[in-house]
Amino acid sequence: MDIQRLRNLTTGRLHTEMGHVYQDIERITGMEGIMTHMLPRAARAIEPWLREQILDERFWDGEYDATHTGDITLFPMNPDERKEMMERYSAQPNPLAGKDVIVVEGDA
Repeated sequence: MDIQRLRNLTTGRLHTEMGHVYQDIERITGMEGIMTHMLPRAARAIEPWLREQILDERFWDGEYDATHTGDITLFPMNPDERKEMMERYSAQPNPLAGKDVIVVEGDA
């Protein structure tokens, strides 16, 4: 995985394109269809797993750092890890709870 893309997830600061955040959370978790309102909860839910995988403290400095480049091996979550992540995700407050939500359907 590209280090700058991983830093999007570990620092909470955008190092690449916003679309990469969606793609990388989907790839790591195996969850398709991540939406904007899901991003903060998903990021918090995957952080403990990421901290187990990524031990280099430079990834966790909270800073924007365009000089931290290269690639790192990061495999997707296994089913047990995904289950734990989903438990953490579900335990968080839903930002849409109690709000009127309009579902738009149509041919794309």
